[in-house]
Amino acid sequence: MKIIGYARTTITDNDLDAQIKILSDFGCNEVYHESFDVTNDNPPISELETVLNSLGAGDTLVICRLNRLGRSTRQLTELTQAFKGSGIHLVSLDEEIDTRHPMGEIYFKLMNGLATMECDLITERTLIGLNNARRKGKIGGRPKIDTRTVKKIRHLYHEKKETIQFISSKCNVSVGTCYKYINLSEADIAKISQE
Repeated sequence: MKIIGYARTTITDNDLDAQIKILSDFGCNEVYHESFDVTNDNPPISELETVLNSLGAGDTLVICRLNRLGRSTRQLTELTQAFKGSGIHLVSLDEEIDTRHPMGEIYFKLMNGLATMECDLITERTLIGLNNARRKGKIGGRPKIDTRTVKKIRHLYHEKKETIQFISSKCNVSVGTCYKYINLSEADIAKISQE
């Protein structure tokens, strides 16, 4: 059974060497690490993904603090649920969490409860927002385009040979919407005209 350490710096803490030492002293066979990069919005595959792919049932992932593992509560709960399902243990040194022991199982139960609660809260907030919008007379979805605009899009494209960008700005619709109506069959256009 492997014991693998994972260290990551954040925008506020650049303590990589200290984390690596703590993880090595704990007895990790390997320590993966990565640094926060302010200039890179789309980093390549992270070291965390490499670590997660190398873990199997019975292995242990060791971190210094929970905020090094998850960048949000949601990500943390998803990861811990995945660990539980795969039989991977988690040790977080600062929080004294060790799922290899019976008391550590409580952590999995707590995170499972938090994940359920977060899903319920998102659903509730969404429904409240939809109900409030309906009371104000708003209906979700994209507004329908009137028949005149559809005919104008098709006319400009087929008769005038205008560019899609020109038609899009002239008719105040997206380029995708232009293509949608340009590519419709005559039968579909007839149906739109009847609505």
